[in-house]
Amino acid sequence: MTRSTVDRMPLTAGQQLVWLAQRLAPASPLYNAAECVEIHGQLDVSSFEHAVRVAVAEADALNVCVVEEQGRTTQVHRSATDWKFPVIDLSGDSDPLTAARGWMATDLAEPVDMTTEPLFGHALFVLGPGRHLWYHRCHHIALDGYGFFLVAQRVAQVYTAPDSAGRWFGALRSVVEADHAYQRSEQRELDSKFWQARYADHPPALSFTDRIAAPSGRILRRSALLPEDVATGLSQAARRGGVSWPKLVFAVVARQVHRRTGANEIVLGSCLMGRLGSLAARTPAMIANIVPVRVLVRAGDDLLTVARSVGQEMRAIKPHTRYRGEHVRRDLRLLGGERRLYGPVVNVLPFDYDLSFGSSRGFAKNLSTGPHGIEDIVINFHVRSNQPPELDLDANPRCYSEAGLEELLGELVTSLVHAARRP
Repeated sequence: MTRSTVDRMPLTAGQQLVWLAQRLAPASPLYNAAECVEIHGQLDVSSFEHAVRVAVAEADALNVCVVEEQGRTTQVHRSATDWKFPVIDLSGDSDPLTAARGWMATDLAEPVDMTTEPLFGHALFVLGPGRHLWYHRCHHIALDGYGFFLVAQRVAQVYTAPDSAGRWFGALRSVVEADHAYQRSEQRELDSKFWQARYADHPPALSFTDRIAAPSGRILRRSALLPEDVATGLSQAARRGGVSWPKLVFAVVARQVHRRTGANEIVLGSCLMGRLGSLAARTPAMIANIVPVRVLVRAGDDLLTVARSVGQEMRAIKPHTRYRGEHVRRDLRLLGGERRLYGPVVNVLPFDYDLSFGSSRGFAKNLSTGPHGIEDIVINFHVRSNQPPELDLDANPRCYSEAGLEELLGELVTSLVHAARRP
């Protein structure tokens, strides 16, 4: 990459936490996030590469490296110009999709040196006539799930309209400045006191298993596609019950933990985009946060009752969700060892991945969500336009066996289908 000294910025609080965690395990790839998009229809490969390069050049977060200078960690602008875009023709392979998955898995398992290497990687696989697979990997210090979504949108836009002009993305500097203003604000102090008061009683972080272990350095994943009517069914059921449909997903998980433990209060982790109504809504960056959500579940409560409990708690904590979940743990002295703030993490991803590349359609698939120092389990629920909903369970293999995770996946799929059809 060609280095420019034009721009230097500090890290955001979230980036700093990723940086420190990665520095503790420099050979680990667990902060690599990735997705792929299967494209059906005709695709001009050179035009597609051009669109990807435009999107990368326009995204500030993809044009930096991270350096330590005089005891301070800084992200330094480096124009991403000389990176490789491999085009791999697998159309003659007996099973091109499996071959592509193997290549992507190998790439995803390679650690990234944030100080010298591009934070991202792309490749395009030719699977057959009118069938391509676009692979996009990025270190979590640069992009969260919503950041991937923004980049994919821009690639589709540039491919379809190559002359689309203007700065489409927001500026990373604005995100950094807003974060640093918050870190110095009175609101941050109020948020810290709020979280300490709300969890002063240290409720137990119960989960689907009673095993507790440090992150293992790898992730056990199991996935399932749900019937296509589940997304619509959840939305309709939620509307009838006066809640939003993601609350039903939280309620399903909370009730499942309740069934296994008998506990009446479940503490879940909630992944938040941190962008709604903010200048970051069109800025590829790493802004997502995980905060605890206390959910009341009593024996005999129906799903909508639990969902309303989720909604009530989320309304109470909403003004305080800019405060980093990692800082909540620090304040409550829950760092290290077998101490947890919450049990299962629920990550609802309702991004409208309705991607069109000219007349061709793109269908997205998450490969890794990236922030994978997973202590217990993360439940990722993807809802995309014109695709069946998908459930990905990412678990700590020190806590879950393959058979146990497969069983849990089946239970959650059954519960979600039931919630969509008979809440």
